[in-house]
Amino acid sequence: MTVQPKPLRIKRLTLTDFRAFPGPAPVYFDLDGKNLLVYGENGSGKSSIFHALREFFSLKPVQPLDHYRNVFSGQPEGVCKVGVEYVGDAAIVEWSADKHPCEYDFSTQVTGWYDYFFRGSDSRTRSVAMRCACLDYRALLDTNYLHGDGDINLFDIALKRLLADYPITVAGGQQKSLSQLWASVEAASQIKPSAPKAGATPSAEFQNVLAACAEFNSGFRQALDALHPHVGVLLGELIGADVVVAPFSFTGLNYSAGRLKRDREVVGRELKLDISFRNHSPSRPQDFLNEARLSALALAIYLAGRLACTPTATQDALKLLVLDDVLIGLDHSNRLPVLDVLHTHFPDWQVVLLTHDKTWFDLARERLPKNDWGCCEIYEGDPAATAPMPIVRPVMNKPARALLQKASDLLTLGYVEAAANYARQAFELGLRVACELIKIKLIYRQDPMDHKAQVYLDALKSWQVTGSLKQADWDAAIHRLELLKNVVMNPYSHPSSPNIPKQEVTDAIVAVTAFLDLAAKK
Repeated sequence: MTVQPKPLRIKRLTLTDFRAFPGPAPVYFDLDGKNLLVYGENGSGKSSIFHALREFFSLKPVQPLDHYRNVFSGQPEGVCKVGVEYVGDAAIVEWSADKHPCEYDFSTQVTGWYDYFFRGSDSRTRSVAMRCACLDYRALLDTNYLHGDGDINLFDIALKRLLADYPITVAGGQQKSLSQLWASVEAASQIKPSAPKAGATPSAEFQNVLAACAEFNSGFRQALDALHPHVGVLLGELIGADVVVAPFSFTGLNYSAGRLKRDREVVGRELKLDISFRNHSPSRPQDFLNEARLSALALAIYLAGRLACTPTATQDALKLLVLDDVLIGLDHSNRLPVLDVLHTHFPDWQVVLLTHDKTWFDLARERLPKNDWGCCEIYEGDPAATAPMPIVRPVMNKPARALLQKASDLLTLGYVEAAANYARQAFELGLRVACELIKIKLIYRQDPMDHKAQVYLDALKSWQVTGSLKQADWDAAIHRLELLKNVVMNPYSHPSSPNIPKQEVTDAIVAVTAFLDLAAKK
């Protein structure tokens, strides 16, 4: 029996004097091989995690490490570090002032082709850097608003971000990435060869640039053909069938050999995005689609790029996906499908999902499977401090059930009033989560928290069940909740509460648990 190797996973991320986290003390984020959901209020340091992972898992960081040093801590340059520990390995891989883990060390002795390829860099980290994706809301804007009132041109985005690592088999059976084919085009065109005169034999340099363009065009079209089906599937799962993306239009690169050397260049770097919305084809999608559809379209394009490029990864490879506030343009009803997309299409990826929306964070915690996800909250540190240290607090997912567990624990200890209050919190959170999962429409409130519990309860009372649920079971659960809300949870949430028997608080905890079990079947 062949034993399949376990996939590589991140165990712990360590930040020391990096951006919002001042040194010299390190701050730890324990993933333990799981996905990680992070809530961070604005200014708390949430995006520091994004920048740390993006730059650590990069073949060439955008900025040197010193750029990310905390400017208020007063620590010397060498203190700033980012460290990653992998599951099954106690050694920490560090990005320090001395060396980036993906940086080649040409003084390293080479004993084989494997060592020659990595040349002193950390092979695991370099392998992750070749296939990871780190996206924030700015990246999504590049697919639409970056182009202003002009036509959307996705060539650079597709080449540098979406499909750079797409593997292509070229003449002779050799495999190259799309970025390598583009590098050949750039190298051949830098010579700026002139066009042959009539009847003359083209120079070798001129033939080389034409051949490089032709090879790139063939490879790029292969990559686009692999990308397009994924875009359609993901977009449909995110927002339905109203928006349809046409096959990408790419005429191909060519070499323009002008009379003057300055006019000789590669032309044709255009990749158009043509979409239709309910059978209407807008000339500029960025001026036609609303914010939610544009965000979903951009997210579908980026995620499709990862699915198109990574099927050839070995089973033990780490495929990392880091998303920082990419749901900012989506309303709550369009955010839950993102979790379904991640669960369905990225089950073998390690995902880090960052958000500043506490309501969404709580809803996601309730929805995500406990065994696959960890959760934590980050809050801004003491504002009076010269270099405030953010507060990092691991929390349980399934928040409503966590509150019920607190209620049960307190009830066992005899704290009946406190237990009733926690039961009420679980009850109110469970109502909001259920309405979100079932997609029940409510009267608009600027702050969703302005809705009283009874508003959610009334909406759920009138819901006609679907799927495997039975209407009688649902109605009974709602009726039980309403009864216990009036006799237990409401009175115990106010001063001078009546002396309600312990058993009735127990009944309230059981009723909320049964309701959550039914809602989870939706």
